[in-house]
Amino acid sequence: MTVDTSLAGRIRPGQRIVELGADECWELLGGEPVGRVVYLDDHGPLAVPVNFAVEDGTLLFRTAPGSSLARHLRESPTCAFEVDRIDTHLRSGWSVLARGSAAFVRHPATGFDAAVSAPWPEGTRHFLIRITPSELTGRRLLAS
Repeated sequence: MTVDTSLAGRIRPGQRIVELGADECWELLGGEPVGRVVYLDDHGPLAVPVNFAVEDGTLLFRTAPGSSLARHLRESPTCAFEVDRIDTHLRSGWSVLARGSAAFVRHPATGFDAAVSAPWPEGTRHFLIRITPSELTGRRLLAS
């Protein structure tokens, strides 16, 4: 198996990187409550943690109407979404990256509030955003 050379110097002997299939990526995404939306703001790339849910091959989250995230996704809907789980003791883990476009959901489906836990930060987050991935990739770093 070929190892990404950017990680080669950081992998211990006996560890290996495994590419994940789409089904496993969706399963991993569905098991986590928090991910990071990556978008471009006025200063460059920015990653913002959000509570989210998986629904029918898309990712859903809420944001405040006046947030930088809402403003920039309105102007440029291209974004990425990343979730990972790392075990620093075993030096292993996984990462899933979805690239695609974001759209504001005008009429949320009944029951959405039950599907997504309330955002952890205080404040009102009325805007529901759906990311539809055009590309979904994942990698797992396995310890021996």
